Amino acid sequence: MDVYKAMDADVEEAFLPGNNHVSFESKDKIPAAIFLANVGAVAYMAIVWGGPNVSKFDFTDHKADETTRSQAMTLLIVSLGIGLVGAVLSALWLQVLQLYASRMISMTLQVTAASLALASMAGFMEGGFAGRAIGFLNIILSGVVVMYYFNARHRIPFAAANLAVAAKIMRRFPQVVIVAYGAIAAQVAWMLLWTVALVGVWTKAYDIHASSMELLSTATLNLSVFFMLLSLFWGLQVLRNIVHCTAAGAIGEWWFSPDTTHAVQRALQRATTTSFGSICFGSLIVATLSALQFVLLSAKRRKGRSTVNACLECLVTALETHLRAWNKYAYCQVALYGKDFQTAGTDTLQLFREKGWSGVVNDSLVSSVLSMGCLVVGTATGIVGVTWFYVATACSEAEMALHPAQCETFNVIMMTFVSCGAMGYAMCAVVSSILDSIVATIFVCFAEDPVALHITNSDEYIAIIDAWRQFHPELLTHSTFSASVSYA
Repeated sequence: MDVYKAMDADVEEAFLPGNNHVSFESKDKIPAAIFLANVGAVAYMAIVWGGPNVSKFDFTDHKADETTRSQAMTLLIVSLGIGLVGAVLSALWLQVLQLYASRMISMTLQVTAASLALASMAGFMEGGFAGRAIGFLNIILSGVVVMYYFNARHRIPFAAANLAVAAKIMRRFPQVVIVAYGAIAAQVAWMLLWTVALVGVWTKAYDIHASSMELLSTATLNLSVFFMLLSLFWGLQVLRNIVHCTAAGAIGEWWFSPDTTHAVQRALQRATTTSFGSICFGSLIVATLSALQFVLLSAKRRKGRSTVNACLECLVTALETHLRAWNKYAYCQVALYGKDFQTAGTDTLQLFREKGWSGVVNDSLVSSVLSMGCLVVGTATGIVGVTWFYVATACSEAEMALHPAQCETFNVIMMTFVSCGAMGYAMCAVVSSILDSIVATIFVCFAEDPVALHITNSDEYIAIIDAWRQFHPELLTHSTFSASVSYA
């Protein structure tokens, strides 16, 4: 049995099992410095390149008349509107999760499949190649969700039990929700800054190649898109994972300590200072794979021989899914002990392997279901943004007949869909990450020391033990669970 540190309310350290202590030394300083440099670079491009051109730059040669606002300004207004829509949808999603946690697993899978099917119909009705591409993608995703639902039905009760416990715990820490809403506001600001920077990069590239009378090469285009998307996704991931580590740190103190006064404030302080570099490091890995995945997807469309790109895209998608799933557990160790990201990831893998939990952790439906709910929000904001932008910038039938080349907007429409969809998804992911973080922290703390929860919060201990004894009783014999306090 692990020996606890002195459980005295005057002790400043978090109460952790065994010889684990919170480190207050800053970790992974280089990734933190690179991230701050990235923010500075985006701000520079937005202010110096984008600001002077946002009111007059057009992504295509088409423009109705001189009095019409520029396409860049239209995109900025659309981004702001989508930010508000995404914030409202994310807040509603969080309320639904809290009220109906035990039933949300099945409901989310069913609603996601139906919503994606409806979104595909909207894409086909919108017309044009871009609309059909979006519609085709959504109908494929809908079919994947349906197959996933029938394949995972037997795991739903266990996931629902964990989600219900997480929702109950979250109500004890309403400050975490405030932190999440603050992160959403920061995401809207980051998205607007990035949009202006994108206009600046587009303008700069256009001016350089116009002066040299050369067309923009495919390699240059792909490289520019990759780094801009990397910057966008990295910022969104960092904000999301700050919320994740804040929730994990607060839940860790609640698990091991009888006194959780100001636990959220302490966890937020660690997430934005000593653990910030580790958050930036882990977020960079996922953001890089996400940006690469999009570039491969767009390159496959432009090239006839796409077998290599398709294989690379499949590999990148699998890597991203795996790393995203394991990163959240590593972040729990970062939040609890202040470890650097690499050490936290290694220790987490070793912990679950020793307990024989790797299969259960991999099969957890909570993250998948929460992600699907966010996929609906992201798809909705993407379609609203695309429709808004398309209506505001579309050519008339006469203009289409006279100047079809000037009315080609596929790349702009797809970029608008991706950016608006990413904004909606990221906002929803921030609020969902609270519950996801609580569930992940429960797994980590339960593997390390289940009896600590019995001492500090016996009701939640009984609920968690009940779920494990019902669905995974064989795993309770692999650790100190068999020595846990029994109950009637």
